[in-house]
Amino acid sequence: MRAGGAGVGVLVLALVLGGCLPGGPEPRPGPDETATATGTVLPPSPVPVPAPPAGEPMDEPEEPVTGAQVPVWDETSRAQARQVAGDAVRAWARPDLPAPRWFDELSVFLTPTAQRDYQWLQPGAILAREVTGEPAVADEPSVYLARVDVPTDAGTVQVLLSRQDGPTPWLVERVVPPEGQG
Repeated sequence: MRAGGAGVGVLVLALVLGGCLPGGPEPRPGPDETATATGTVLPPSPVPVPAPPAGEPMDEPEEPVTGAQVPVWDETSRAQARQVAGDAVRAWARPDLPAPRWFDELSVFLTPTAQRDYQWLQPGAILAREVTGEPAVADEPSVYLARVDVPTDAGTVQVLLSRQDGPTPWLVERVVPPEGQG
């Protein structure tokens, strides 16, 4: 009987020592520890993590996040939106230009997202060649967005504009050709 008990003791000792030798299994971090990319186990951070706020989510912050002036809808803002939309359509409605020059002249009116979208457009596919009337603000869904209709020789082009805050200029998000020309 003793031989069997000694054998179990040797086996337990071998398993314990085997876990301490190089090449053995890596220890797993416990619930209060964090493993790094190198396998080093770190103790929990002493900095407490705040709990998420309870209650209803806020619709909009009361203060602007950027600290910049909040835009307003007034006649000056509408005039700026009409001007940018008209100028953008004048730059857009030039199908005879080589694509690189067309894009360079249009891109000054575009948001970064619109620049990525319009860089591949071929101006030869555009039917409009000129603005034929005064741009008109058609929709004011918020102080940050506007839709301006611009009459052209191919029909009315819709220009979707956005702005970041009060002092930043309107920029074109999208130029929507007349229906059936898109």
